[in-house]
Amino acid sequence: MPDSLPEWIDQVDIIPIRTTNKGTSIELNIKKWKEYKLSELFNFEKGKRLTKADMIPGNVIFLGAISENNGIREKIETDFFWEPNCITVNYNGSVGEAFYQDKPFWASDDVNVLYAKDFWKMNKYIAMFLITVIKANKYRFGYGRKWTLNKMKETIIKLPGKRDGSPDFQYMEEYIKSLPYGDKI
Repeated sequence: MPDSLPEWIDQVDIIPIRTTNKGTSIELNIKKWKEYKLSELFNFEKGKRLTKADMIPGNVIFLGAISENNGIREKIETDFFWEPNCITVNYNGSVGEAFYQDKPFWASDDVNVLYAKDFWKMNKYIAMFLITVIKANKYRFGYGRKWTLNKMKETIIKLPGKRDGSPDFQYMEEYIKSLPYGDKI
C-alpha cells in the first residue's frame, strides 16, 4: 500500500451512482413457487470449440468458462456468432456461472447458450432473476460432475408461478426493477 496517493488522483472526476429505489416491498415467498425444468423454459445451444491458434483478434466477444467479466475472455474476428438476448451458463471450468448476453458473441465449447422458448420474451430484468436461480444450482455440479447439456436440460428450478401454472415473468421483472439500483441495470 503506498504511503500517499498519486497526484493525478485529485483530477479524477467521480460521479456517484444514484438510485431512486430505496428497497422493495415485493414479497418473495419461495414456498409458493412452482417447479420447472430448464428445458421447458429454454431452447439450448452448445458452444463451439475454437482453439487459441485459430483465434484472430477482432471485435466479437469470445466467451470462455470463466467466472468474471460476464464470461468475456477476449474479442475475436469471426463471421459466425450467437445472437444476443440470452443467458450463457458454463458447464466446464467455472461450472454454473451464468451471464446475460446483450451483444453478439462466440461461446466456447465449455458454455451452453439458453434462449427463451416462444411463449415468453427475455429481457435483462427477467434474465437477472433467472441467473440468480440458475447459479443457486451450481453447488450440485463441479469438475468431477459437469453440468452437461443433457443434465442442464433436466435440471429443475423453482420460480414464481401464475395460477395457471405458467412462470410469472412479469413478477420476476418487477421484482428486479424494484431492488436498490435495479433502475440502473
